[in-house]
Amino acid sequence: MTHLDNDSASHVKTPSELAILADRIEARAWADFYDSASPAIRTSLGVAWHHVADATVLLAPGAGLTLFNRAIGLGLSVPASPKNIAQITSIFVEAGVQNWWLHINPGATPESLGRQLEAEGWTPAPLSSWAKMLRQSGVADGGSTTLRVELSTDATVDGIATAITQGFGLPGYFATWIGAIHGRVRWKLYGVFDGTQPVGGGALFIHDTHAWLGMGSMLESHRRRGGQRALMARRVNDATAAGAQWIATETGEVANGINPSLLNMRHCEFRQVASRRNLVAPKGPADAGAAVGR
Repeated sequence: MTHLDNDSASHVKTPSELAILADRIEARAWADFYDSASPAIRTSLGVAWHHVADATVLLAPGAGLTLFNRAIGLGLSVPASPKNIAQITSIFVEAGVQNWWLHINPGATPESLGRQLEAEGWTPAPLSSWAKMLRQSGVADGGSTTLRVELSTDATVDGIATAITQGFGLPGYFATWIGAIHGRVRWKLYGVFDGTQPVGGGALFIHDTHAWLGMGSMLESHRRRGGQRALMARRVNDATAAGAQWIATETGEVANGINPSLLNMRHCEFRQVASRRNLVAPKGPADAGAAVGR
């Protein structure tokens, strides 16, 4: 735990502290999401997470996607060492994972970490960076839409989880996994509905005064109708009502800078606190993955 975990929103943070805080919030949410996996999912995908130094290492060799095989937070509280990097690498190698990412936060130490790794043969992933977004508590404007945002119920959770999974184009197992957070402590699952039909959704994780928005997606047939913005604002407002002081999320950065998720985040008054790089180990080609922190 770092001093950032208990910091108040009123404390003025440096850019580096903000970047670190955004990663810490994401890492905690994903570790809890891994804990939510059912025994069947754990067995079939090899779901596990580990701490190496100050990094959270997410492992799911059966998934075969970098989204579920990556390391967050190395070098954020103590300088990263060659030993740490070797330990992280061995976790993936021993599990038979070829496609995985090491996230490099600009607040990580040593400051030369990314350059040192690239000099050793590490390469940028196809999706080479994520925009780390952060905002303080407060009211967010969801704009106007004919779609409806609702919390999941026992009757709707399966449909919501399926819509989120299909919106991302992920394998069907993800619907079972994301459905497991319905009713879980610290989590809220939301659906976006067109009438009675779930057409998208997303998750909210709240831990003490920190919150994370993630796993937000819409079916292609219902995009550009304001559903994502309404979903984002609803989660910000619910996090604020629950006492969160800092709210984090993230999305992939694209070459032309036009990313609908990023635009929605800015509309909801998130600001970018870091451009986090994604590096691939030597001789370890990676798939493009997906930034689901939306």
